[in-house]
Amino acid sequence: MFHSYAHQSLSFEQLAHYAKQYQDIDMWQLLGQDENNFPFLLGSDERDFCIVYWSKRQGIIKYHDDDPVRYYAFAAWLNNNAHPVFATLEEAEKYAADREWPRLD
Repeated sequence: MFHSYAHQSLSFEQLAHYAKQYQDIDMWQLLGQDENNFPFLLGSDERDFCIVYWSKRQGIIKYHDDDPVRYYAFAAWLNNNAHPVFATLEEAEKYAADREWPRLD
């Protein structure tokens, strides 16, 4: 069972500390992800990032989570599991266009 920190304002140090509860957890599986909504990161470093999806039907959309610790843990998991990281939305859009994403089957 995970402790929720929903709707709390926490320092970066608190986020990193509390996110340890997700260590060794497959965040992809925990959050029910699939290839139709493929997550990636936008940002320059672990203090300045945003989780975004390539949605099969909607293109690039922003991911929201009311729990900042779970959000931080998911971002760290994405970063440590070879998910793409882009500095800007423009870079992500170009990457998606080069791969013809989204694909509307």
